[in-house]
Amino acid sequence: MTDSRDSMSIILFSGELDRAMAALTLANGAAGQGMRVSVFFTFWGLSLLRAKRGEAKTFLEGLFKTMLPVGASATTSLSRFNFGGLGGSLLRRMLRSKEAQTPEDLLKMAMERQITFVACEASLKILGLTADELIPYDQLHVAGVDSFLESARQSKIQLFI
Repeated sequence: MTDSRDSMSIILFSGELDRAMAALTLANGAAGQGMRVSVFFTFWGLSLLRAKRGEAKTFLEGLFKTMLPVGASATTSLSRFNFGGLGGSLLRRMLRSKEAQTPEDLLKMAMERQITFVACEASLKILGLTADELIPYDQLHVAGVDSFLESARQSKIQLFI
C-alpha cells in the first residue's frame, strides 16, 4: 500500500471548463511528483468521461443526456464570467493563443500518467448513463461512494472541485 503522503483523491463534481482544468492540472501535477491519484467523477463531472451519447430510457433521461456535454472538448461553460455563454469559447481562444494545455490535453496526460478515474455509479444511474458511453481507459472504474471514501481515507490530500 502507498504511504498516504504519496496520494491524492479528488471529487470532480463540476463539468465546467475552468474547474475541470483545475482538477486535472492538480491531478497531473501530483502524478508528476510520483503521487498515486484518484479522481471520482460525479454528476456534471461525468461529462468529461463521456465518449458517446447512448439511448435514453425515459424522457427526462433524454433531456439530461442531450444537455450533458460529451467529452472534454465539449465542455464550454465557466463557473464565473461566462459572458452570456461565450466564456468557454473565449477561454479556449486564450488557451490556444498562449499555447496552454486544454482540458483534452490534461485528460490525455492524466491517462498517460495512469491516474485512476472512478465514475460514480449512483450518478450514472440517476442520469441514465452507462459504462458503455464512457471513454475506453483501463484505469476507469465504475464504483460507489464507498470506493471514493476508501481512497480518501488513505490519501493525504482530498479535494472537492
